[in-house]
Formats: sequence, structure tokens, C-alpha cells
Amino acid sequence: MTASTMAPSTLVTTEKVITSFDPPSTIADAAIGVRDGLIDWVGPKDAAPVDRYEQIVRLPGTALPGLVDAHVHLSFDPDVADPISDALDSVRARVTQTIESNGRRFLERGVTTVRDLGSMRGVVLEAGRGLGRGRWLGPRIVAADQPITRPQGHAWRIGIQSDSVTSAQAAVRDLFDRGAGVVKIMVTGGRMTVGTDPLTVEFPSQLIAAVVDAAHDVGLSVAAHCLSVAGIRAALSAQVDSIEHGTFIGPNGLGCDEETVERLAQEIAQSGTYLCPTINADYPGRHPIPFEQRLRWVNILHRAGVKVIVGNDTGIPGLPPDLYPGALRALESAGMNSAQVLHSATALASQALGLGRDSGTLAPGLAADLIVVEGDPLADLRVLSVPALVMVGGRTVAGSRT
Repeated sequence: MTASTMAPSTLVTTEKVITSFDPPSTIADAAIGVRDGLIDWVGPKDAAPVDRYEQIVRLPGTALPGLVDAHVHLSFDPDVADPISDALDSVRARVTQTIESNGRRFLERGVTTVRDLGSMRGVVLEAGRGLGRGRWLGPRIVAADQPITRPQGHAWRIGIQSDSVTSAQAAVRDLFDRGAGVVKIMVTGGRMTVGTDPLTVEFPSQLIAAVVDAAHDVGLSVAAHCLSVAGIRAALSAQVDSIEHGTFIGPNGLGCDEETVERLAQEIAQSGTYLCPTINADYPGRHPIPFEQRLRWVNILHRAGVKVIVGNDTGIPGLPPDLYPGALRALESAGMNSAQVLHSATALASQALGLGRDSGTLAPGLAADLIVVEGDPLADLRVLSVPALVMVGGRTVAGSRT
């Protein structure tokens, strides 16, 4: 499946356009004009400059910004028990096929941007360049490429292993030179890597700080893998940009007390750090912490004012892109209303990815990344499950009406 070199200028008309969600901004009987990959007009369809566009697409329902998954692993096959070993044992062409398959499945769910937080060297970066050349159709990709970890640390088989300030700084420079758009650091161990401890801060504080400083010097953000309270505290101290997973697991391996969670939530909110809880209503049973307790943590974070963004850890065993809607429903179950959930999945997530000036809302001059769904997502998030139209960069790429 390849992309055409140029999409025609298009006017999309719908019953409603929701341009943003904080607060919700809607236009009834509306239209969106798209030219050269950008939005160049939004407003009531009766006022639309129809003659300026080569084609008109008329659909019922609601248009809204494309969705974001802020924590994915495109090169992982979610249907195998050990995606890292599978990727390492596969020929490059098969890994590329996995990336492209996952990308297309994201489009079918209305996801127009993803942040890939860990892969073998170069494979996702090359896929992103392939998107730019029109070789295949997929969502926009902000890629970390290889995660930085301690020697034999979490995901070390695909990562860059560092044991000194000098090597940590060199790793960041290497990633930047290769085109990474974000840096991923493994602060704690992980359940998918034998010999690591999810409860322990395995990357020394001076190395975390070195990575953050080096990344910020070249304009990259830092996403920190943290499965415990200790990991969250270490990441906050180093001023990382986003905390991934953010499970409040205490030293005994169980969830810590709510007073500690509330105190840490206040600290995260005050720091301005984003938090991606990687929680999904359709994937509740494979985590050592009960799903209901994790929902309670997200509720505390949200009420404290933490910038919670949508991300799934897509690619781990049993979690394919098709389950993306479950992430939205999980946040809703945690006490966020539909507008808050959709803000977390659009503009707020785009800001976390460094794309806030280019996408996340529908306005002239921004990327034409949008979806159309049958119904009103502010009334029922379930209408997002099967988009009627998905557009990335002004190009129609998926949807039940395409």
C-alpha cells in the first residue's frame, strides 16, 4: 500500500466540527478546507469557499482532530509472547512489515500520530522516512529509536547501554544525529527483561540528569520508564518531560498508600511533567496491580492537575493497535469526562510530543490530520471505534467510507 505524491485540495463537510476540547469548541453544519497537507479554512459550510477545492467530501457525523497514541512499539508483533526476541530474530524486511501493519491498524482506529518509545536501531526511524517519501501509509511518527538503559538493564538487547555520564551524553548525541525525535530512558527495571527489577531505580540519578541535560541541549524531550514510586521520584528529580506507566508500586511490590500517591501527584502537577499511564480497559488482566486500583491512581492524578496523556504500550503481548479505544474508555472510567479524555488524546498529547504548534486541533495553518465519526464523541466515546474518514497530512488514508 503506497501513498500518492500529492493529495487534491479537499473540502470536507459534516454535521459538526469540534476544533478543540479544552474547552470544547464546536461548529454546527461545518466544513474544513484542506490544501497542500494543511488546513486552510474552517467554518460554517454555508460560508465555505467551495470553488477553491478540487473535491468535496460530504459526510454525516462529527469531524475532530486525529487521535494520538503517545506510547507505542511499532516494531513489536503483539501476537507473539516475546516481541523483542521476535524482532531481533527476524530479517529486516519482516520487521518492516510489522511496523507497516501496526501503522495501518492505527489509522483504522483514527490514530494519526504515534510516539514510538523503543525499537531496534534504525528500523522505526527508517519507516518514518519512508512515510515522508510516500512509500507507505501510516500515522506520523515521533521515534525514540533505541532506549537508553543500564548495562543488562530493561530492554538492553535493543537499547544503548550506559554506565557513565560520558556514555549517557554520547548516547543522546548519537540518537539526535540519527534523527530521533525523543529520548527514552529506562529508570526502573521492566517485567519483560529477566534480571531487572521493576521496583528499583536501576539507572543512577547522575546518569538520568546527564541524559536530560544532553537531550534538552539539542531540543529533545525525555520519556522515562517508571514502574515504581522510587522511579517516579528519581525521574521527577531529574526533570524528565514525561513519566511512562507511572505506576505507584511500593518497595513491597504492592500499590502504595493513597496519601503518598496524592502527594506525588501534586509534585508531578507542579513540575508540569506529562504522565502516560498506559492503561487500557480492554487489557486489564495482565498487570500485577489490579485494574481498579490503577484507575483510582489515574483519578488522583487527574484531580491534582497532572497532564495525563493517552498511550497504550501498544506492541507488548496481547495489545495490538486495534485496542486503542480501550485507552479512551479507561480514562473515562477513571473519572475524566469525554472532553477531557479527547483533549488528552489530541492537543495535550500533541504538546507532549512537541507537535503542539503543528497539530492536535483544527485550525488554518495546522496539519490536516483529522477524522470523521458517525455520531457525537462528546456524548459517546464509542463512536470513535470505527471512523468514517481518516486523513493525515491532507491525504485520506483510512475509514469505513474510503
